[in-house]
Amino acid sequence: MIRRWLLVLLVIAFVVVVVARLTEIEHLVATLRQGLWPWVLAAAFLQGMYYAAYAALFQASFRVVEVDGRGRDLLPVLLASLLINTLAPSGGTAGSALFVDDAARRGQSPARALAGTLLVRVADACAFAAVLIVGLVHLFLRHHLHPYEITGAVLLLLGTAGLAGILLLGLWRPAQLRRGLGWIERAAVRLAGWLRRPVPLRPGWAERNADEFAQAGAAIGARPRRLGRPLGIALAAHLVNLASLYALFLAFRRPIAPGMLVAGYAMGILFWKMSPIPEGVGVVEGVMILVFVSLGVPAPQATIVALAFRGLTFWLPMVFGFFMVRRLRLFS
Repeated sequence: MIRRWLLVLLVIAFVVVVVARLTEIEHLVATLRQGLWPWVLAAAFLQGMYYAAYAALFQASFRVVEVDGRGRDLLPVLLASLLINTLAPSGGTAGSALFVDDAARRGQSPARALAGTLLVRVADACAFAAVLIVGLVHLFLRHHLHPYEITGAVLLLLGTAGLAGILLLGLWRPAQLRRGLGWIERAAVRLAGWLRRPVPLRPGWAERNADEFAQAGAAIGARPRRLGRPLGIALAAHLVNLASLYALFLAFRRPIAPGMLVAGYAMGILFWKMSPIPEGVGVVEGVMILVFVSLGVPAPQATIVALAFRGLTFWLPMVFGFFMVRRLRLFS
């Protein structure tokens, strides 16, 4: 019954978002109609390839921590997680919980699955860092590098280091990880007592999860070469996303130099990741337009390409995620 109500709430939230942004959808359709259809379709196809590559990234990362999962089974979970992260902003934790829940329902270790999702975020951030460095260097050479761009890059680096630190604790300092999880378990028990509610964690939760994280860290340490595959897939995913953006420039009859393309993309994705606004709506396209215009792209073309790119990256996973939610084991 609870799962049915969750599904109903998701449907209602999706409908509300669509109705509230109906004007935005109409504007996106009108914008895409102005472009050359072969290139617009190519951009949309490349977006599909990007999410397929991201599902493969989850598969490769899960394999590193010894969690089974096929890419074609993980793709619906990925799209549904993107939908839920948009409808219920939680810094990505709600979407990660879907992967953990799916792994648990397949008989896999939830703690290892959580370690795998952390590894996905670390691999993605490391691969994006390579793209970001190219973009920052290009902006520096063109004398268009601003303090807010440097600040965003530093914050992303610190966040990535924090996620990597959690995995490394399981490998090098399992006792400290166990103490940290024990503090969380005790805090949950006290909070449940104050609220007079059942404790949400089972007895021994900290000990079991610390052991699982330690085993996941040991699996990474035992076969460090396996890390190369997630990093390679993450980099390939960003290159596909870049190709999608380039296809939109061609669709609107404005070829662009590779350095300018990478700089605009890197700044847009950087503030997508760092923005406190869900999915960086309004922030990402604004930053991309500013960067492209500063590098010499005429304002009309920069605006139309940035809006088209953001429209595709926002609405395609939303729509497909809506239809994939019913395929989740959570609602089976």
